[in-house]
Amino acid sequence: MINWDDARFFLALARQGTLRGAASVLGVDQATVGRRITALEQNLGSKLFIRTPKLYDLSPLGEAMLADASAMEQAIKAIERKASAGDQSLCGEVRIATTDTLAQAFVLPALTLLRERHPGIRLSLQTAVSVSDIAYREADLAIRGLRPDNDELVIKRLTTIEMGLYASRDYLARHGTPKSGHGLSQHALLLFARELVSRHWHSLCGEPLHEPNVVLQCNAQLLLLAAARQGLGIALLSTFLADKEPELVRVLPTLCDPVDIWLVLHPDLQKASRVRAVVDALEEVFHCR
Repeated sequence: MINWDDARFFLALARQGTLRGAASVLGVDQATVGRRITALEQNLGSKLFIRTPKLYDLSPLGEAMLADASAMEQAIKAIERKASAGDQSLCGEVRIATTDTLAQAFVLPALTLLRERHPGIRLSLQTAVSVSDIAYREADLAIRGLRPDNDELVIKRLTTIEMGLYASRDYLARHGTPKSGHGLSQHALLLFARELVSRHWHSLCGEPLHEPNVVLQCNAQLLLLAAARQGLGIALLSTFLADKEPELVRVLPTLCDPVDIWLVLHPDLQKASRVRAVVDALEEVFHCR
C-alpha cells in the first residue's frame, strides 16, 4: 500500500524527472530519493520509472498512478488549509506572492501596520512577475496584475495603477523625444520578457510596435527602472514608482496603460485571523495610495 510519504517522493520525481531535482524539492539528498523510490517499487512489485541516462520517465504503472497520487496531494493540502483556517490566533507566518514593485510600494507599508497591531504575525514574500499558484498553496495569498481564471479562488480588485513611458533626460537629449502616432520602433526599448508580458512587444500604451528594438528584457520592474535611469532606453513603468525619479521624464504623457491589481486568496484561508489581519492591512494601504 502507498502512503502520503511515499506519494510525495513519487510525485517529486515524476515532476522533476531527475533525482537531483526531486531532492531539491523535497529537501533531502539524491541517495534518499533513490532509496525511497526503489523501496516503493519493490513494495508494489513493479517499476514506476524507466531510467535513462538523463531522466526518469514514468512507466505505464507510473502514468496510471500519477492522477491518484496528485489527488492524494490535494486532499492533504486541503486538510492543511482547513487546519490553518481553524487557527484563530493572530500570530504565525503568512506567505504573499507578489512583484518587487508592489512589495516595495504597498506590502512593506502594510507590514509596518501589522507590526504595530499584531507583532506576532510574520510575512514571507515571494516576489516574481509570474506569481505562485494559490490553488496549490504555494503561497497563502497573492497580489498580481493579472486576474486569474479560477472561480474556486477568492478574487478582489484592490486598485488600478497607471503605467507610462519614461526615459532619462540624457537619453532624450541624444535620441530625441518620440511623437505620438509614429510608434517607438526607432527607439531603444526596455521591456518585460516576451514570455511574461507578450502584449508589450506589440503595443506600448497604444503605440503600435513593429520589430521593436528591445535592448533589454527582464522580469523585474526595478531593473527596468534602473536601466532607464542609466539612459539605456524607454521603459514602461508604474507612475507611482517612476514619477519619484528626478532623472526620468515621462514621454508621451497623455498615453497610459492602466493595470488592475488583484488580491487572490484560497477560500479555505479567508477566515483565518492572521490572514484576515494581513488582508485588512493591505486593503488599507492600497486605498490610501
